Amino acid sequence: MTTPQARRITRELTPEEQNRLRRQREQIASELPDLAERDRMRKEASEEVTLSGELRRAVHGCPLSLTTIADRAGISPLALDEFLTGERTLRSDVLDRLACILGYVLQPKV
Repeated sequence: MTTPQARRITRELTPEEQNRLRRQREQIASELPDLAERDRMRKEASEEVTLSGELRRAVHGCPLSLTTIADRAGISPLALDEFLTGERTLRSDVLDRLACILGYVLQPKV
C-alpha cells in the first residue's frame, strides 16, 4: 500500500498578493528581535531557583492556556506574561491563587 503524496499547486502571485506578502515579511522581521528578547527573558526567569521560578516552570508545563490561568488567578494575561518574563512581580495573594491553580499545596515544615 502506497502513501498518497500531497500535490503542490503553484501559481504566480498577483501584484496585490506580492505587496501583502512583502508587508507581512517586513512586519515579521521588525517584530522578531523583540520576540527573541522576550523569549530569552522568559527562559532566564523560569530558570530562577526561587518560588517565582518554580511557579513560572509550572505555568509553562500546565495544559491550560495562559489566558485561562490568568482568568482563574484574577489577573490580566499581560500581567501573567510580564510575570513569566520577570518584568513584574505578583502580590502574595495572586501567588497563592496561582499556586492553587497549578496544584501546589503549601504545608508548614515539621
